[in-house]
Amino acid sequence: MSDSQFSRLPPLNTLRCFTLAAEHLSFKAAAQALFVTQAAVSHQIRTLEDHLGVKLFERLNREVRLTPEGHALLPYVQEAFASLNTGVSRLRADPNPDRLKVSVIPSFASAWLAPRLGSFRQRQPQYRVVLNPTHDVDTFDGETDVALRFGSGRYPGLVSEWLMHDTLMAVCVPDMIPPEGATIDWLRSVDLVEDLDYEPEPWGRWVQQQGHLWEGFNVAMTIEDSRMLIDITLAGGFVGLARKSLVQSHLLSGRLIKVFPFELPMAFSYYLVAPERYLKRPKVAAFRKWLIREMQTTFLPEMWDFHGT
Repeated sequence: MSDSQFSRLPPLNTLRCFTLAAEHLSFKAAAQALFVTQAAVSHQIRTLEDHLGVKLFERLNREVRLTPEGHALLPYVQEAFASLNTGVSRLRADPNPDRLKVSVIPSFASAWLAPRLGSFRQRQPQYRVVLNPTHDVDTFDGETDVALRFGSGRYPGLVSEWLMHDTLMAVCVPDMIPPEGATIDWLRSVDLVEDLDYEPEPWGRWVQQQGHLWEGFNVAMTIEDSRMLIDITLAGGFVGLARKSLVQSHLLSGRLIKVFPFELPMAFSYYLVAPERYLKRPKVAAFRKWLIREMQTTFLPEMWDFHGT
């Protein structure tokens, strides 16, 4: 529709007042429905009549009646408002009710979520899952339904549900540990690898929080990828400072071992993030319920504290 066509249309408020007054044959009833005064409705309808150049109502002593012009106009206005309501409702509704698109940080996607999505499909086979591994914080102006983020939990305009803590632990392959066991002096003699993806100088903080001086330790490799750190550590030759959530499966299988009891608390946590209205979608609610149950059975109790479950 061109600008000139829009300019010929009467104001939307005048049409809304006309529709209600015509359906009730009462300016008073229209005013009550719109929470305005009867005089305001009368003014809007008179504005519409002036705009169209025709009289739409016959104003009698105690009632109003539609003129032939009013009768002719009413079904078109009713149809237009019905079409608007349908369009707005479809926009608010889920455009893809059978597809669940999850935005998730790549490290958590590959180390934990992706291997378990078969379990979600078994329980909810009606949903086709689309996984989007990305570090970008989704603005939800596309097709994403829900996001799993590792951060501060502050995502403006979105609901952010806290899920789980995480810590950094020293891990290595079993055959790196000397027969007499791992000690701080031994740790000074080996190559260390650290991940700067979320924490600054993690090895330095890990050492110092246990009361040791940093001198003598050798960070031989620094990366910004949590998945790569785990791969490097699995290959042997390095002691890695890895996120507990990402190495649990390797610890259970025995491919990696926890070298020291101390774990360094991380500043960030895991969050489930989405617009509030998206959380009411059946597929998002089903995914959230499944996710929480999986985390409760996978991670140690001190890592999670789910609210409202």
